[in-house]
Amino acid sequence: MQIIRKNLYKQCDVFKCIHDVHLHFNAEMSPYHILMEKNCFPHGCVYFQWKCKLLAKQTRCFRNFTKVGRKCFNCRYFYEEKIHQYPEFLRLQTTPDEFLENFEEFNEWVLQLKNKRTSCEGIVSEVRPDFILKKQYNNYLLVLRGYLISFQEGYIDNQFFQDKFYLRISTTTQNKLLFRKDDAVEFEARLMPDRGRFKFIKSGSFQFTRRGDVNSIFKYDVVTQKTFTIHPEQPVKCLNCQHGILVDIETRDPGPKRTVICLQGIQEFKDCPIHILLKIQEQNDRCANITRDDLKCEYLL
Repeated sequence: MQIIRKNLYKQCDVFKCIHDVHLHFNAEMSPYHILMEKNCFPHGCVYFQWKCKLLAKQTRCFRNFTKVGRKCFNCRYFYEEKIHQYPEFLRLQTTPDEFLENFEEFNEWVLQLKNKRTSCEGIVSEVRPDFILKKQYNNYLLVLRGYLISFQEGYIDNQFFQDKFYLRISTTTQNKLLFRKDDAVEFEARLMPDRGRFKFIKSGSFQFTRRGDVNSIFKYDVVTQKTFTIHPEQPVKCLNCQHGILVDIETRDPGPKRTVICLQGIQEFKDCPIHILLKIQEQNDRCANITRDDLKCEYLL
């Protein structure tokens, strides 16, 4: 019987946390963050929220501050509020104990994969540059460190993985093999979990059983390293856009940090015209199919 697995690390319908820092994620948090990084289920977490007596009364700060920060510590209107937050278990069809048992078994399987070279197989869904943001004085420097090959599903260690996984390759490997969308490929690599994402590195033994369209090969433009814009809100529309990329930030501060960059240099994601242009182009493609007799578009109601 074939074993079918899903990435339990990134199941966003399991836990909900209304912590202030999670609001831009709609309070939906991954089991990896709750169980592996914070370890806050079921006992919750305690943190101290900075408050201001003036701002709480919607009174203007005499130092013209609009939010509470480190410069407010010596102010007589500053105070801290102790808050105890508990993540909420959302699934109704299973109990928390059942999920934790399945999660533990899944985590043991991942640990086994990390200690060996694993055979993988799948169809390429996307090829994107793998960037990292480096702080340079008052600006950010965008550095290309390779390419990230995406698979919507595939086989990992002869088990069907019904979830997304990634393969990181070097620029030299991409220039040699020219990975493209719809490539069917088999390879061997080592698993390096990246905050819940299945990412494989140190790959080799590539065997292509099918090649995709040559026109779908990603063409990297070095100009994007100068014209990109940063969107720390990580908008969903940008993550689903071909020009939006989730990148790591290299800083001296502890803990991993990520942000979203736009390769098209759109300043405000709410006013982004790319989705509108794609819809117009899609409508134009449909309306291109017209009858020559009466020049009437068959898609027009």
